[in-house]
Parts: sequence; C-alpha cells; structure tokens
Amino acid sequence: MSDFLTKERDPYDDYDMIEKIGEGSYGSVFKAIKKKTGEVVAIKKIAVEEDIHSIIKEISIMKQCQNRHIVQYFDTYFCDNELYIVMEYCGGGSVADILETTDETLNENQCASVCKSILEGLEYFHSQRKIHRDIKAGNVLLTDNGGSKLGDFGVSGQLTEGMAQRNTVIGTPYWMAPEVIQEVGYGYKVDIWSLGITILEMGEGKPPLSDTHPMRAIFLIPTRPSPTFTEPKKWSKNANDFLACCLEKNPEKRPSAKELLKHPWIVKAKKTTVTLPDLIEKTKIARAKNKQMASSTGSSSYTSQGETVSSSTETSSSEENSDEGYSMGTTMIHNVQEKKDSKKKKKPDFLEHIQKSPQLEKKKSQEEINRQYQDLGVDELEGMLKVMDKKRLKEISIVKKKFKLQMDPILQVLKQKQQK
Repeated sequence: MSDFLTKERDPYDDYDMIEKIGEGSYGSVFKAIKKKTGEVVAIKKIAVEEDIHSIIKEISIMKQCQNRHIVQYFDTYFCDNELYIVMEYCGGGSVADILETTDETLNENQCASVCKSILEGLEYFHSQRKIHRDIKAGNVLLTDNGGSKLGDFGVSGQLTEGMAQRNTVIGTPYWMAPEVIQEVGYGYKVDIWSLGITILEMGEGKPPLSDTHPMRAIFLIPTRPSPTFTEPKKWSKNANDFLACCLEKNPEKRPSAKELLKHPWIVKAKKTTVTLPDLIEKTKIARAKNKQMASSTGSSSYTSQGETVSSSTETSSSEENSDEGYSMGTTMIHNVQEKKDSKKKKKPDFLEHIQKSPQLEKKKSQEEINRQYQDLGVDELEGMLKVMDKKRLKEISIVKKKFKLQMDPILQVLKQKQQK
C-alpha cells in the first residue's frame, strides 16, 4: 500500500481504465487494470468540489482496515483537480445488484452465509472502535467467486477512548436503528439492527416500510414493534430467533457481532463462496442482457444500492431517489433498468437533514476532524492543502463574479449621478 495520498500523479500512467461501472459515493467508479501487474482494481474518481472532510474520512478508514471481509484500499492519486482512489475490485457486484437484476430473493442458506460474512467484518470493524452506520445489501460487495466484503465507508464513525456513544443522525432511513432516529446516543449495536433489516431485505426483496414515505418511516421505526418475517413459518426457528436478536429495540439487550457469531443459525452457515457463485453467475448473465438491451435503445443505466444513474437523461436519479429518502453509494454498480418517478416534491426540512447526512456529515466537531488528519502523513496533508487551496481560489472567483454582476449596475448609476 502506498503512503502517498495526494502526490500529483496521473493514474493513467499506471492504470488502463477499462470501463465506467457506475456511480459510487462522491464520484464515478471505473474498472481498471494495473499496467505492471495486470491486477484488476476499482478506481473511484472524485471531484475536488465534493466535501473534502468526508473524502478524507473514507480514505482514512479504508487505510486503517485490513481484513478479508472489508474492501481494501490500495493507493490515491491527485491529477487535474481530481482525486482517484484505487481500491479492491469486487466483480460480483453487490447483494442489492442480485436482488434488482434477477428480481429474486436469497434463500435461507444464502442469507445465513451473507450474514456470517457481514458479522465477521463487523466484529473486526467494531474491534477498531468504528461504526459502519450504513449496513444494507447495497454495501455488501461480492467477488467473482462469491467472497463477501463490506464497502462504502463514507458515513462510518469513529468511537475514541472516552467516547462511548455518537449522536449524529446518519444512515439510510429504512435501515436506521431506533436509537439513531431518537438521537439518544448510540454505539456499535446500530450496525446489528441494520443487519437485521438487511436480512429482511435479502429474504423478502426490500426492507420493511420501504413502500412508506421515508419521513413517515422515520417516525414509525421507533414507535412500531420490531419487524419480523412476513411469513415466519417459511423460515427456521433459528432464523426467526436470530432476526429477533438483531432487531431487539433496546440496544443494551441487543447482542454484539462477536456474540451473534456464536448463534446456531450462523455457526451452521456455509461460506458465501459455496452458496453464492451460481447466483452471481445468473446475475451476470441477466446484467449482460440488460446491457445489450440498453445499447440497442441508445441509453444505459447504472445502479448503486437501488440508485440508478441514467446517461440518457439530464437529471441524475440520485436526485430522483432523494424523493424516496435514499442516499446510497458504493464501488460496484451494474446495468439494471429501473423505473423512477422524476416528479420533484417539496421535502420537509428534517428529511433534508436525514438525506444529506449519509454523504455529507458536515457538523463534525473540530476534535473529530483533527483525529482524521492525525492518520495522514506529511505528503498527504500537503496534498490536501493543495486540493483545498485550488477549491478556495475557485470559490473566491465565483463569489467575485457574483458580486461584480450585482455591484456593476449600482456603480454605473452612482458614477452617472456623481458626474452631474
């Protein structure tokens, strides 16, 4: 792994960009091949205009986390006012891709195997005093052979010594734990609740309340009883018990990832490399057909955890999805046609806050920002200053032009009056 975060290097010197595979949090994602080794990687391209602190957070967390159940960070480049993050390529897409592309759900064995992998990733993540805060099928990425990894750390949080709980309202609404919505302080157990909702998403095709407006869902989650399977009898006793453990409303009674790894449903679960390859292959075939159909109609679309970005329209579906309360992103996006209502609606202020929080957690304490910078080296910090300085100059120029347009008419009239 390189220690140089923002050296002014051109990624095209080291990598051949094969194709754009979609949109991830903060930017476009490309499949690329390293010229010297032939290694296939994913490269996330990020415009400097994006929130720099959130980008630093994601890079910092990826650099710190070395685990086979977590997407690996390799390198970062800075070129032409753009940041390029080089990371592990997950050719199988996400679990959400499977649900959307095949229009099928996962069976119990497949759900159990994915949950086991997520828990192994969470056990490590939590041991590093980190909270993912956005566990869902779209952020569970798959390798070509069925390996499962946690991705998208743009909203992850850090618990330092002496900080037992967080208070920021952040995450994707339908997967949010009650304590996050209530803003009463929360810890690692929010990821366990989201895992429970993800089980329902994988097994039934969508999370509970997904047909409800997100604003209403936000108020229903803390007040309604914990969700269960729509047809509990179709699931084993162990599966129902495991789900109930994850969706325990009292976070103090909710088990940890380490404890849940000992649950019978998980102990008996096979690896995802055994249960998922056939489903991944089926998804790839369906995806290829969708791509061919899209090419024949002269348009293409990419999805990222249910978010579609169509190249044949001027309005991105990330804006369209905001009406539904989704704020999603990761490294793997594939061709899936998805119907969306593009009619814009006025959203309540509280919903605006919820939607913006997952990708732009702007209300950070100065101490938290300083902690993030401590993880970066001298070259990395100097590179970030270059990025910020270019952004500063650009914004100053925009402000000057704006005020010049407003001031010029006044100055002209004033000059005329002074000459009389």
